[in-house]
Amino acid sequence: MATNSILAVFDHVDSLLDAAHRCKVSGMGFQIISPIPLGHEIEHEFGQRHKNLLRWFTGFGAINGFIFGCVAAFGTSVLYILPRGGKPILPIPPTLLIAYETAILFGVLCTFLGFFALCRMPVISKKPFHPRLAVDGFGLLVDGINEDNILSVEKILKEHGAGEIERIESCGC
Repeated sequence: MATNSILAVFDHVDSLLDAAHRCKVSGMGFQIISPIPLGHEIEHEFGQRHKNLLRWFTGFGAINGFIFGCVAAFGTSVLYILPRGGKPILPIPPTLLIAYETAILFGVLCTFLGFFALCRMPVISKKPFHPRLAVDGFGLLVDGINEDNILSVEKILKEHGAGEIERIESCGC
């Protein structure tokens, strides 16, 4: 089995961010694991995060829902023509009501599906876990390490104050 990841547990956020910065400078891939939100600290160290893409899912669903509602209402009126006392065959106000409701319905459904897609849920692969990461520890998962660089990465993490370091082996499945 080949070792290609290391999970380091830190006691303090500052030492975690220093180690993450060193990993970024070295060109290693990493992931920060924290029991509390660290948005401001991470943005200060690594720059602004990406914009939230969930609004695009909502807009896409709402626009498609509005179009679907118009097509469904007008299509039904054209397929089943029931002329009544001079009223229009393609009425605008009821069509707008139906289109509005389908826009809301499709927007909500696409937001729901987009939330799960952006959160990468459900999680199928096994993720590394350390009990302290759920309580009072901060983790740094360094990915894609070559076999010959493992000791140097462990040394870097220990220099920056990692309390515990755990090697994670890929299963080769």
